[in-house]
Amino acid sequence: MTAPSVTRSGISKMLCLQRNAPQLSRLSIPNQDLQFSYTQDISTISEIWDRHVPNEKFAQSSYLKALDLSNPDHLSNIYIVISDRQENVVGVLLLQHAVLDFSRSFKYENYSTDHSFWSRLWQRFRQVSVSWVRFRMMVVGNLYLTGQYGIHLSGSMSDRFDVVQGIMQRLKKEFCRTSLRFSGILYKDYFVTEALENPSAGRLLVLEPDPNMILPLRSSWTNFEDYLKDMKSKYRIRLKSARKKFSGVTRKTLTTADIQYYNDRLYELYEKILNGSGFVLAKGKQNYFKTLRKELGNSYQIIGYFIGDHLVGFYSWILEEDKLDTHFIGIEPSLNTKHQLYLNILLDLVSDGIENKARRIFFFRTALEIKSSIGAIPYRMVCYFCHTSYLINSLLPMAFKYFVPKQSWTQRHPFKEPL
Repeated sequence: MTAPSVTRSGISKMLCLQRNAPQLSRLSIPNQDLQFSYTQDISTISEIWDRHVPNEKFAQSSYLKALDLSNPDHLSNIYIVISDRQENVVGVLLLQHAVLDFSRSFKYENYSTDHSFWSRLWQRFRQVSVSWVRFRMMVVGNLYLTGQYGIHLSGSMSDRFDVVQGIMQRLKKEFCRTSLRFSGILYKDYFVTEALENPSAGRLLVLEPDPNMILPLRSSWTNFEDYLKDMKSKYRIRLKSARKKFSGVTRKTLTTADIQYYNDRLYELYEKILNGSGFVLAKGKQNYFKTLRKELGNSYQIIGYFIGDHLVGFYSWILEEDKLDTHFIGIEPSLNTKHQLYLNILLDLVSDGIENKARRIFFFRTALEIKSSIGAIPYRMVCYFCHTSYLINSLLPMAFKYFVPKQSWTQRHPFKEPL
């Protein structure tokens, strides 16, 4: 998919906003005393962008530049700058245009532990039923991450959504005859504590994805042993057993040169994790890891697991002021049971968080039960979706009920005293 970096009906968007907005032409927002401009090149607005987003690596332009360089062909970023009538920038917005192919995104067999004939037949029926579904969607947020990385605008949740829905209304017309046209809109990842009071008023379907798994770190934990001491006996014994099985595996923090050298192997291990997932919307290109390191420098850490000279697993993270954000991982599945690679990754992340004096570790989604077994707590989140066709939008609740799989799991409580 190709589209010019900045375009509006053939007229260049590189026209000047007089004050602190970028040199882009402006579009008015319906029913708002605001206007906006857009670009697909973050470097043209990087200074303005960084002034209006949180001081977090995943929100800033350096990370987004890495995405621009490593997005797959079916996914592209669009950056919105919102200004008032006096041309003062009041906020920014991250959109991702995605061509959603359900045959590529859903893998029902990875959700089910029931391998009976009827269960497999039902999974096959659902897989075939969604295989024809393919449409263009605009995402308000970031498909690579768990969390609200889309809307950076002051005001109440309802007021912010009114502004964003006005922008979507204009972009629907703006992009209708281009490769950026879309028929669905996904507003991604909001904690239930900040959910909209009346989403149905905006014809929004409420979706509840898997929760965000977060581990609060006690100030009394000065090392990994302190963390283990606070656990109930059966969980502590299990984790010590996993550490023993890790024997023969060496751990190494990868340098920039190492990441360049092992880039293809890192991507291969990352793909093996994705292939075991039930639902995948975004997967970076093969240059993702080395590009992210180039743009973020040592802020982005990758730790490799080796047996001899062979890379058999890795995990990665970014340290913010008081939290450790986990990022992509990869393991060799054939060695996971023998060496408990995945569980040891989680434990090493806990150790890294304590060592770096983080107050929280964000483990995000997937593998909910095993993450809860090391102490992570689920925080419910919601997404909102709507289709521009009224008929299709009215049928979506039934479709999601039958065709969007839900992960079944049991929350564990490993600590003697709750966090």
